[in-house]
Amino acid sequence: MFVPGLDIARMVKQSAFAGGHTIKKLNAIEGYLHGYQTVMKKQNFITAFFDAFAGTGDLPTGYDDGGLLADVVDKDEMVQGSARRALQVAPPFHRYIFVEKMKGKVEELLRVKAEFASLAGRIQVTQGDANEELVAFCKATDWRSTRAVVFLDPFGNQVRWETLEAIAKCPIDLWYLFPSHLGVNRQINNDGNIDATRGPSLDSLYGTPNWRDAFVRHEKRNDLFGETEVATKQVDADIATRFMIERMKTIFRGGVLDEWLPLGKNGAHWYSLIFACANPRGGEIARRIARHVVRRK
Repeated sequence: MFVPGLDIARMVKQSAFAGGHTIKKLNAIEGYLHGYQTVMKKQNFITAFFDAFAGTGDLPTGYDDGGLLADVVDKDEMVQGSARRALQVAPPFHRYIFVEKMKGKVEELLRVKAEFASLAGRIQVTQGDANEELVAFCKATDWRSTRAVVFLDPFGNQVRWETLEAIAKCPIDLWYLFPSHLGVNRQINNDGNIDATRGPSLDSLYGTPNWRDAFVRHEKRNDLFGETEVATKQVDADIATRFMIERMKTIFRGGVLDEWLPLGKNGAHWYSLIFACANPRGGEIARRIARHVVRRK
């Protein structure tokens, strides 16, 4: 799907940044969707957007998201969420799948659906588990005629590795808000100790227990009591992100962008917005568009 001479900067819709790292994330997703649809309108495919943790469609700037919107002053202003932004992309997608677990948020999404009456027949709002619904979507879709973009914006370590494996088997472009600090780095003590309840969560997140060897160094030292083994933590948000990117490269044949968008309060790195492409035929142009929106300030 490479298009020679394609002007990525002009193709991706330019939208003003309203401030706040959540807004940076949303602008990156919106920019990619515009670029994706611009390319795909030249292809004979049904296009779908799957928002696996869709929220409500809107976020008040006073929303308690762990501080990601703390630099936005007007608390009465509403910030358009990923679902509403996706519905405004032109040309529109043929299908929109919005999944939410909380009943109240599902009701809000249904109200958003009603607002976009001309697209209502294309919009599916489902109350359910994001992992289960994504796997079902991957199995049920006719990928001979369909291409899709999936957005994963979980709360904590909710995305299972098996879900990523299911996505990677389909011609899907993926944006994943990876919890590099809050979900990984913060779960490992400075002395290298890992709580018994946290280890399995990271195993599920990465799909391997090998992160233990990468994130904790074990050394043998001699002291007055003889030889002892000392564990030392050697992970931060960047290292946690790189490890996930390398893991994803083993299953996403279209490639995984080596760059990511770090997000967090006051410049801190709490989350990493990662891009991956499962379709090798569309990987080159997909990564070009993704790199543009990640680098855009």
